[in-house]
Amino acid sequence: MKLREIGEFGFIDRIKGGCFIREKNVIKAIGDDCCVFRTSANLATILTTDMLVEDIHFLRDAIPAVKLGRKSLAVNISDIAAMGGIPREAVISIAIPPDLDVEYLDALYDGMKEMAREFDVNLLGGDTTSAPKHLVINVALVGEGKEDELLYRSGARVGDIIFLTGNVGSSAAGLDMILNNREVDCWTELLEAHHNPVPHVKAGRIIASLRAANSMIDVSDGVASDLGHICFESGVGAIVEESKIPVTKTFEKYVARFGLDYEYLSLHVGEDYVLLGTARESAADTLGRALAKEGCHFFVVGRIVEGQGIRLIGRDGKARAMEARGFDHFRKERDIEG
Repeated sequence: MKLREIGEFGFIDRIKGGCFIREKNVIKAIGDDCCVFRTSANLATILTTDMLVEDIHFLRDAIPAVKLGRKSLAVNISDIAAMGGIPREAVISIAIPPDLDVEYLDALYDGMKEMAREFDVNLLGGDTTSAPKHLVINVALVGEGKEDELLYRSGARVGDIIFLTGNVGSSAAGLDMILNNREVDCWTELLEAHHNPVPHVKAGRIIASLRAANSMIDVSDGVASDLGHICFESGVGAIVEESKIPVTKTFEKYVARFGLDYEYLSLHVGEDYVLLGTARESAADTLGRALAKEGCHFFVVGRIVEGQGIRLIGRDGKARAMEARGFDHFRKERDIEG
C-alpha cells in the first residue's frame, strides 16, 4: 500500500498505537498541535536530537526497517546515557519518499516502539512530510537527571583514568561487511552490532550516581574522535593503550580474515554507542565493582595527561600520535556512516 492511499492523517492514526508507554507526567500525547508533559520536580531536563539521512547514515536496502527504527531511537537514548540521565519523552519527524510502502513504515515504527518499550520512553508525536527521494528520520528526546550528577565532556582532569563500558569496533566491521558486500556467514554478530546498538543507560546511571567520574561521552564517531572531544573541551591530553581496547574475538577474526586495519576499525569509525569517560584513579575499583554487580562492563584503556592531543601506545609497544579521524559529515572524502 502506498502512503497516498491513506494520506498523512491516516498514517498517523495507523502508527500511533503503542507509542504511549508511560502515563506519568504526560498531559497530552499524539493528536494535538503539541504534546504536553510535566518534568519531574528538582531534576534537570536534558534535550537531544539526531537526524538520520538515507545514503549518509544508512543504506535503506542494507538494514531491515525494524532495526532502522530501533537504531534511530537508540542513538538518541545513548546521548542521554552519556550524561548519566534517564530518557523520557520523544517526538519523531520523518520525511517520506514516494516509493516507500506503508508496510515499510509500519515496520520502521514497530522498531521504534520496541526500543521505546525497552527504555520506558514515550513517543508523543512529531511531524510527517514528503521527501523527493531519500528517507529522513529526526528524533528529539527529552531526558532528566539530578543536576549535580550529570556528566559533561569538559570535566576531565589530569591523572584521570580513561574507561569504556563495552566493546568497540564491531559496528565498524559490520559496516565494512555492508560496504564491501561480504557474505554474512559467521559474522552475523558484527552486522547486528551495526544495525541494532544497545544504549548503555544502566551503566550511565550507575556511573553518574556514584559521582566518581569527571567526564563522559558516547562512542558515536569513534574512540579517537570522541576522546578528542573530551580532551578539547577539558583542555587536556590523553594516552591510550591499544592492547587494552576491548574488542570481541569475532572482530579480531574478521580483521585478520580480510587483512583490515585493526586500529582504524576499532578506534576511528564508531557507532558502538558504548560510553567513554574519565574518572579519578582512586575510583576505578569502585566503578568497576558497581558496574559488574549490575552486569555492566568497565575497561580502563588509558590516562588523561597534561598538554594536547592523544598518543596511542600500539600493540607493538611503540607510542605515536593518534589523529582523531572519526566520522565528519562535511568531509568530501566521506563515504557513508552506518
